[in-house]
Amino acid sequence: MLQLLRALAIVVLAVVVIVLLFEKRFIFIPKQGGVGASPGEDVWLTTTDDVRIHGWYVEHPDAVASLLWFHGNAGNIESRRHLLLRLRDLPANVLIIDYRGYGKSEGSPDEPGVYRDAQAAWEWLAARAEPERIIIFGISLGGGPACELATQVDCGGLVLESIFTSAKDMSSRVIPFLPVRWLMRTHFDNLSKIAKIKAPKLLIHSRADDVVPFVMGERLFEAAASPKEHAWFDEANHNNLTMVHGDAYYDRLRVFIERVVR
Repeated sequence: MLQLLRALAIVVLAVVVIVLLFEKRFIFIPKQGGVGASPGEDVWLTTTDDVRIHGWYVEHPDAVASLLWFHGNAGNIESRRHLLLRLRDLPANVLIIDYRGYGKSEGSPDEPGVYRDAQAAWEWLAARAEPERIIIFGISLGGGPACELATQVDCGGLVLESIFTSAKDMSSRVIPFLPVRWLMRTHFDNLSKIAKIKAPKLLIHSRADDVVPFVMGERLFEAAASPKEHAWFDEANHNNLTMVHGDAYYDRLRVFIERVVR
């Protein structure tokens, strides 16, 4: 019995050490470098903790709104180039940033840091566009900075695509056999924040999402304060929603944007 308890204690200690040492590496998977020429304007921002952040800004001459777009946990803005150009054609101006540690941005990513990155991006865009015509847009992990920012500013709207209820909920899904959620220091507690966001909201999710389960999208929608609407899709997985549903996806975005910024 004593040996069993010792073995259990060693396992628990090992889990604690792994979470403490590698938590951020499990959550953030940045690609540094590999960012080509901007399809519009290169943007450089300095955050409140003096980290230099890089992004792209593209304009549309007939834009009805401006999108502040936060991407997911892997890669960098280069892998979103094609999406950026489609979003511009809604028509909208679009600012996309690489979080600290991604692409050309300095630093190392963590939850407080990406919140600061988002705030710097908002301040840059709000100096060039009417805040009530800015739509904050978060995809997957990008829903974390998007929700946090939307609780702090008065924006025209909020789009959340394929986002999770919280990082701790996701950890229980990814590693269900270990008590990782009780050890995590990263929260991204979107579920508790969404009820506080007054801006009009559009939640997008696929019922076949293979990374962030659809039930999380449903829970977020139920918790969200009005006004709110959803666009639930079928068949697409976490990473190919725009490819599977194409025009239907962008048409749904266009309708929402035109409604909230009219």
